[in-house]
Amino acid sequence: MIKNTYLQKHIDGINKKIIFLLFLFITGSIFIGIYVVFFTNIGKGITWHSDALLNFLLLDILGISKLQFNLGIVFILFWSIYVISYLICIFKPDFLLKNFLYKQLFSKRIKTFDLPSSNYLYITIQWFSLYFVLSIIIDQVQQTFGIHMGNPLMSNPLLSYFYLTAAPLNEEILFRVIFLGVPLSLILFKYKNSFISTLIHPSKNISIQSNRDKYILFLIIFLNSVFFGLAHVIFGGNYEIGKITQASLGGLFLGWLYYRYGLAISIIFHWISNYVLFSYSLLGSIVFNIPFGEESTNYFLMMFYAAFIITGIIFIYQNSEKLLKHLFKIKKKIYRKL
Repeated sequence: MIKNTYLQKHIDGINKKIIFLLFLFITGSIFIGIYVVFFTNIGKGITWHSDALLNFLLLDILGISKLQFNLGIVFILFWSIYVISYLICIFKPDFLLKNFLYKQLFSKRIKTFDLPSSNYLYITIQWFSLYFVLSIIIDQVQQTFGIHMGNPLMSNPLLSYFYLTAAPLNEEILFRVIFLGVPLSLILFKYKNSFISTLIHPSKNISIQSNRDKYILFLIIFLNSVFFGLAHVIFGGNYEIGKITQASLGGLFLGWLYYRYGLAISIIFHWISNYVLFSYSLLGSIVFNIPFGEESTNYFLMMFYAAFIITGIIFIYQNSEKLLKHLFKIKKKIYRKL
């Protein structure tokens, strides 16, 4: 038991150090975005001065399509919303670095960065890491059967970056708020506060009072995730049929995180998948002088991927331990009754 406890503490310490490094990398991507869009020439003939077509599914549904706005201005608008959402995740419900002491940073001895596991960004990084590992497994399995996901990237890196940046906010408003939050509110119709507050953070405002309510909740989240996966293929984006499985898994994670922790955390989860990873993809292309979209020689991405994989594996290990303990307790209760 002592060895096991020591091992768990050691693994938890490693996990928190990697999460702290990921926090630094993710924060750095905010500034990389400004640099790439406004201070490089990756778009060649297209720059931040150019007009971009706002060809988003959300706008099409609202009957507003074929709009064009200055790429730089729209990018800053999206960028600002993400920064606000990111800050919310850093500070809620406990500040990510509240236990991070000056002595820990500069001490000669290696100490655990005591990051609060209740922090929204901490939770987001852990769940995204799990999703990242499962996505790799899904992709590898599907490829053995000749099933591919496709490539959403456009020939122009700047336009690809712009649309990948815009997608998380558009898709979270459409699929989480409208297609998940609204049905939850209307079907259960037991929210504690206002309708708007329920759409922002469902679990804090929707009252789940029975097993029937739980079944409805899980069914709506599941259907929402399947629709989210299908939408990636049905509505274009150069995705192939293999994307349905991976995107549905992502939709399942996003749906649960949105319900449990609120809109800000689902936006940031999605933002990491699109904006953050692609920021380092473009930065690596510039720094290492490699072709756009090349990953194997992009050392920024390789470090990022390795960190997410390690965190994801640790997350699986830690939660499998909890699951086994829970099952063991149930087993003991059953034996006692017998």
